[in-house]
Amino acid sequence: MIEELQAEAEALLAAGEYEHALAAFSVLREVRARREGPYSTKYLSNLHDCVRCMSQLQLWMDANYLCSELHGKYVRTHGRGEADTVDVAKHWAWALVNLHDYPPAIRLYLMTADALWDVDPAQAQRLLGAAVIHRHDTDPLAILTPGVIDGVGLHHADEERTVISRLVAELADTDRASRSSATIDGFAIA
Repeated sequence: MIEELQAEAEALLAAGEYEHALAAFSVLREVRARREGPYSTKYLSNLHDCVRCMSQLQLWMDANYLCSELHGKYVRTHGRGEADTVDVAKHWAWALVNLHDYPPAIRLYLMTADALWDVDPAQAQRLLGAAVIHRHDTDPLAILTPGVIDGVGLHHADEERTVISRLVAELADTDRASRSSATIDGFAIA
């Protein structure tokens, strides 16, 4: 029965039936948490699918809570720069932006960019661009200055500061609306 529900949930997600897929993945997540434990691969996968559905449905508060749980578990089991962790970080930051909670979104963008710096510099720079676009009253350079964010030591804070300074200067010279495009990655500098 659980495998049938899994197949149905995956088909619903693939078909863009996010409300129904979310309901199915939520049931699967609860069942798997009890049967297999909250760190099982299938539980984490179903939780991740719930996050994907919530992003599509713009359920930002719910996504914020699930992303917090999932990101913490992925960081412990996979590391900060692994693809699943990065994907959840993007969803979480996007939920925070939509909730107008910019400082934690910026910290998440910066920490994830640091984790990707050596393996995917283009994506790291897009995340830095998102931090710059969504900075509002928060200074990303000040967050980077101690070289530690939320107790996590950064390995590329100097390089990140250089990119952020360049992006801020570019934005000062150009109309912000014409230089950005919204994606799940946040805002990418054109």
